[in-house]
This record gives sequence, C-alpha cells and structure tokens, in this order.
Amino acid sequence: MIDDEVQLVSLFKESLRKEGFNVFSFTDAELALEYFKETTDRHNLIITDLRIPGMYETDLAKKIRHINNKITIFNDGF
Repeated sequence: MIDDEVQLVSLFKESLRKEGFNVFSFTDAELALEYFKETTDRHNLIITDLRIPGMYETDLAKKIRHINNKITIFNDGF
C-alpha cells in the first residue's frame, strides 16, 4: 500500500493483516518503487492513492507496470 496519509496506511494495513494478508506499506512513492523493484515477485496487488507528493498515480502506475505488467493496481482515491 502506498499513501501519504499515515493514519490511512495504518488503518488499511491493520485491517488487511487481520484478514491474513501480508502488507507492505509506504508513505513515500519513491521508496515504495525501489522496494517493489527488489521484491516484485512477492506482490499480487498494489493499493495506491491517486496523488502522492512527488509523483502522480499515473506516473507511479507506469513505473510499476514497466517492472511487472501483470500486477494489479487499485487506486483508493481518498
């Protein structure tokens, strides 16, 4: 999960973990992208905010798709 709202990230992360999911969360898009590059085979879904400081969602999605074009990306829109 990638979102600049710390409280929202914490809420989603806790909720998803309670349902049995492994969750990696970031409030910085560049750090998230670097992590994804190193661990791309570990992920099935990326949840991201539409606007993250320093990078628009479409830019982030394009960069993620360049690394792994099969990953599902969900925009939370909050």
